[in-house]
Amino acid sequence: MDKEIILSAWENRELLKERQTINAINDTMALLNRGEIRVAEKHDDEWIINEWVKKAIILSFPINPTRKMVAGDFEFADKIQTKKDYLEWGVRAVPMAVARFGSYVAPGSILMPSYVNIGAYIALAGKKVLLVDFDSQGNMSSGVGVSKDKPTVYELLAGQIQ
Repeated sequence: MDKEIILSAWENRELLKERQTINAINDTMALLNRGEIRVAEKHDDEWIINEWVKKAIILSFPINPTRKMVAGDFEFADKIQTKKDYLEWGVRAVPMAVARFGSYVAPGSILMPSYVNIGAYIALAGKKVLLVDFDSQGNMSSGVGVSKDKPTVYELLAGQIQ
Protein backbone atom coordinates (compact mmCIF):
# COMPACT_ATOMS: atom_id res chain seq x y z
CA MET A 1 0.00 0.00 0.00
CA ASP A 2 1.13 3.54 -0.71
CA LYS A 3 0.98 4.47 2.98
CA GLU A 4 3.66 1.94 3.97
CA ILE A 5 5.86 2.87 1.00
CA ILE A 6 5.66 6.56 1.90
CA LEU A 7 6.38 5.95 5.58
CA SER A 8 9.41 3.84 4.62
CA ALA A 9 10.66 6.57 2.28
CA TRP A 10 10.23 9.12 5.07
CA GLU A 11 12.68 7.11 7.18
CA ASN A 12 15.02 6.24 4.29
CA ARG A 13 15.32 8.97 1.64
CA GLU A 14 17.35 6.63 -0.60
CA LEU A 15 14.00 5.03 -1.44
CA LEU A 16 13.03 8.25 -3.27
CA LYS A 17 15.11 6.97 -6.19
CA GLU A 18 12.87 3.92 -6.65
CA ARG A 19 10.01 3.95 -9.18
CA GLN A 20 7.64 2.28 -6.67
CA THR A 21 8.20 5.12 -4.18
CA ILE A 22 7.81 7.85 -6.80
CA ASN A 23 4.58 6.23 -8.01
CA ALA A 24 3.22 6.00 -4.44
CA ILE A 25 3.92 9.71 -3.85
CA ASN A 26 2.41 10.72 -7.20
CA ASP A 27 -0.64 8.51 -6.61
CA THR A 28 -1.16 10.14 -3.20
CA MET A 29 -0.93 13.61 -4.75
CA ALA A 30 -3.51 12.60 -7.36
CA LEU A 31 -5.86 11.33 -4.62
CA LEU A 32 -5.48 14.68 -2.83
CA ASN A 33 -6.13 16.51 -6.08
CA ARG A 34 -9.42 14.63 -6.56
CA GLY A 35 -10.46 15.11 -2.92
CA GLU A 36 -10.44 11.35 -2.25
CA ILE A 37 -8.08 11.68 0.72
CA ARG A 38 -7.33 14.56 3.04
CA VAL A 39 -4.48 15.71 5.23
CA ALA A 40 -6.92 16.29 8.09
CA GLU A 41 -10.37 14.82 8.61
CA LYS A 42 -12.98 15.44 11.25
CA HIS A 43 -14.33 12.29 12.93
CA ASP A 44 -17.08 13.07 15.41
CA ASP A 45 -15.72 16.16 17.18
CA GLU A 46 -12.04 15.36 16.72
CA TRP A 47 -9.67 16.31 13.91
CA ILE A 48 -7.46 13.45 12.77
CA ILE A 49 -4.21 14.26 10.97
CA ASN A 50 -3.13 11.77 8.31
CA GLU A 51 0.61 12.08 8.91
CA TRP A 52 1.48 9.82 5.99
CA VAL A 53 -0.36 12.18 3.62
CA LYS A 54 1.56 15.17 4.99
CA LYS A 55 4.78 13.22 4.52
CA ALA A 56 3.83 12.37 0.92
CA ILE A 57 3.39 16.09 0.19
CA ILE A 58 6.79 16.91 1.66
CA LEU A 59 8.41 13.99 -0.19
CA SER A 60 6.94 15.21 -3.47
CA PHE A 61 9.36 18.16 -3.47
CA PRO A 62 12.66 16.27 -3.73
CA ILE A 63 11.32 13.96 -6.48
CA ASN A 64 10.20 16.83 -8.71
CA PRO A 65 12.57 19.23 -10.48
CA THR A 66 11.97 22.96 -10.41
CA ARG A 67 10.50 23.86 -13.77
CA LYS A 68 9.40 26.97 -15.59
CA MET A 69 5.64 27.50 -15.87
CA VAL A 70 4.12 30.31 -17.93
CA ALA A 71 0.63 31.76 -17.67
CA GLY A 72 0.19 34.64 -20.09
CA ASP A 73 2.74 37.28 -19.11
CA PHE A 74 3.44 35.60 -15.78
CA GLU A 75 6.28 33.18 -15.21
CA PHE A 76 6.74 30.87 -12.26
CA ALA A 77 9.47 28.46 -11.19
CA ASP A 78 8.10 25.67 -9.02
CA LYS A 79 8.33 21.95 -8.31
CA ILE A 80 4.56 21.36 -8.18
CA GLN A 81 2.37 21.98 -11.20
CA THR A 82 -0.72 24.12 -11.01
CA LYS A 83 -4.21 22.69 -11.26
CA LYS A 84 -5.59 22.56 -14.79
CA ASP A 85 -8.89 21.94 -16.56
CA TYR A 86 -11.08 24.03 -14.24
CA LEU A 87 -14.06 23.73 -16.61
CA GLU A 88 -13.88 19.94 -16.48
CA TRP A 89 -13.78 20.12 -12.67
CA GLY A 90 -16.82 22.44 -12.67
CA VAL A 91 -14.82 25.24 -11.05
CA ARG A 92 -14.77 28.89 -12.04
CA ALA A 93 -11.29 30.40 -11.67
CA VAL A 94 -10.93 34.09 -12.47
CA PRO A 95 -7.60 35.55 -13.62
CA MET A 96 -4.93 35.45 -10.90
CA ALA A 97 -6.57 32.53 -9.11
CA VAL A 98 -4.02 29.75 -8.74
CA ALA A 99 -4.47 26.32 -7.23
CA ARG A 100 -1.65 23.81 -6.96
CA PHE A 101 -2.01 20.20 -8.05
CA GLY A 102 -2.81 18.27 -4.88
CA SER A 103 -5.42 20.74 -3.65
CA TYR A 104 -9.10 19.87 -3.92
CA VAL A 105 -11.59 22.46 -5.13
CA ALA A 106 -15.16 21.15 -5.28
CA PRO A 107 -17.36 21.56 -8.35
CA GLY A 108 -19.34 24.80 -8.13
CA SER A 109 -16.55 26.67 -6.34
CA ILE A 110 -15.46 30.06 -7.56
CA LEU A 111 -11.81 31.00 -7.14
CA MET A 112 -11.27 34.73 -7.04
CA PRO A 113 -7.69 36.04 -7.14
CA SER A 114 -6.19 33.64 -4.64
CA TYR A 115 -3.69 30.88 -4.03
CA VAL A 116 -4.81 27.40 -3.01
CA ASN A 117 -1.92 25.30 -1.74
CA ILE A 118 -1.33 21.54 -1.75
CA GLY A 119 -3.50 19.67 0.70
CA ALA A 120 -6.20 22.34 0.81
CA TYR A 121 -9.76 21.09 0.61
CA ILE A 122 -12.25 23.71 -0.55
CA ALA A 123 -15.77 22.30 -0.44
CA LEU A 124 -19.30 23.46 -1.09
CA ALA A 125 -21.87 24.97 1.26
CA GLY A 126 -22.11 23.54 4.73
CA LYS A 127 -18.37 23.72 5.34
CA LYS A 128 -16.71 26.40 7.42
CA VAL A 129 -13.95 28.26 5.57
CA LEU A 130 -11.58 30.87 6.95
CA LEU A 131 -11.27 33.79 4.54
CA VAL A 132 -8.29 36.09 4.95
CA ASP A 133 -8.84 39.24 2.90
CA PHE A 134 -5.66 41.14 2.08
CA ASP A 135 -7.50 43.37 -0.39
CA SER A 136 -7.44 46.93 0.94
CA GLN A 137 -11.02 47.38 -0.35
CA GLY A 138 -12.24 44.29 1.48
CA ASN A 139 -14.07 42.92 -1.56
CA MET A 140 -13.89 39.26 -0.53
CA SER A 141 -15.04 40.04 3.01
CA SER A 142 -17.98 42.15 1.88
CA GLY A 143 -18.92 39.46 -0.66
CA VAL A 144 -19.58 37.04 2.19
CA GLY A 145 -21.41 39.56 4.34
CA VAL A 146 -18.65 40.94 6.57
CA SER A 147 -19.23 44.64 7.26
CA LYS A 148 -16.74 47.08 5.70
CA ASP A 149 -16.96 49.03 8.96
CA LYS A 150 -14.77 46.40 10.65
CA PRO A 151 -10.96 46.71 10.47
CA THR A 152 -9.30 44.50 7.86
CA VAL A 153 -6.16 42.35 8.02
CA TYR A 154 -4.69 44.72 5.41
CA GLU A 155 -5.18 47.72 7.74
CA LEU A 156 -3.57 45.82 10.61
CA LEU A 157 -0.53 44.75 8.56
CA ALA A 158 -0.19 48.22 7.00
CA GLY A 159 -0.03 49.73 10.50
CA GLN A 160 -3.24 51.70 10.02
CA ILE A 161 -4.80 50.26 13.20
CA GLN A 162 -3.42 48.95 16.48
